Parts: sequence; structure tokens; C-alpha cells
Amino acid sequence: MTDIDRRRAIDAADVLNDFIGEFATGVMVFRAYSAQFYAGRLSDEGMVGIQKMCVSQVVLTLAKFEEFWKRYRDVVPIEHHEACNGILKAIGTRKINKFRNQVVGHIWNRDEQRPLRLSEIMRALNSIVGPNFDSFLDWVHNPKANTYPSSIVSIIYVVRDAVMAVHSIRPEEIVSR
Repeated sequence: MTDIDRRRAIDAADVLNDFIGEFATGVMVFRAYSAQFYAGRLSDEGMVGIQKMCVSQVVLTLAKFEEFWKRYRDVVPIEHHEACNGILKAIGTRKINKFRNQVVGHIWNRDEQRPLRLSEIMRALNSIVGPNFDSFLDWVHNPKANTYPSSIVSIIYVVRDAVMAVHSIRPEEIVSR
């Protein structure tokens, strides 16, 4: 293995490490504030803002995973390609990039030539999360059952650890950069 290959592997492990934090934070913050909302300590407006922020974080990180895969799939051990391709397939099926491009990154409905309405945002959000928001959150990060390959975080944990093992990367090589 060349120094360039090893540096790329360290970069890949570092990016995957960031993804773990970004996905887990988006889900955990949403769940924490959701509990506050259902306990009557957070307004509807506050909860809508939290939901937008957390879903935006997850959507942006999913889009970044797609970019990661284009640049670093060659450093990921082959036995994990199927699980990673499953994430990519879900990104396409759920139209994550369309949501990122039309909702997360913009305020304007280009077709109607006006600002996006909450009803349009929620309709687009529902197309991503499906009929059960909790199931979507569990698919991303389920701290009670993050077993490979049941959630995105479980997949990324295992893939990161495999990249580190195959390329003999020590945690301090990532953290101390």
C-alpha cells in the first residue's frame, strides 16, 4: 500500500467518523426535543423548527454519503459494498437529493414562482420519511438496536472500523489531524 492510499483511507475513516456524529446528532436532538414537545414544554412552532433542522442535517449527510461513495468506495472492503449500495439505493428511492435541492437549500418554489409553503415542505418531507417518522429515525440511527445492517449508523460504524482495520489506522491518526 502506498502512502497516498493510506492517506486516502485515513481521510475516508475521518469522513465516516463525522457521518456517525452527524446522523446520531440529528436523530438524538430530534428525539430529545420531541419528548419536550409531547410534555408540553415546546411550542408547535418550536417543534417545526427542530424538525426542519434535524431532518436537514440528516438529508445533507445522506447527500454527503453519496459523494463519499463516489470518492472512496475503493478503500471500503468489498464485503461492505452491498450495505453501502443499499444506502445509496434508499437515497435515490426517497428522492433525498431532490429534497435537499428544492427544500433544504432553498425557499423558492420555482414552478409557482413563490416561496415554499409549509404544506409543500411537509408533503416533500413525508415522501422521504414515509408513513412513520419514528421508523425513518430508527433506519438512520436506533441507539437501542444499532445492529449491522439495520441502520445507517450501524453500517457506517462497521464500515469505518473495517477501513481502519484493513489499513491499520489507529484512532489517534484521525483525531489528531
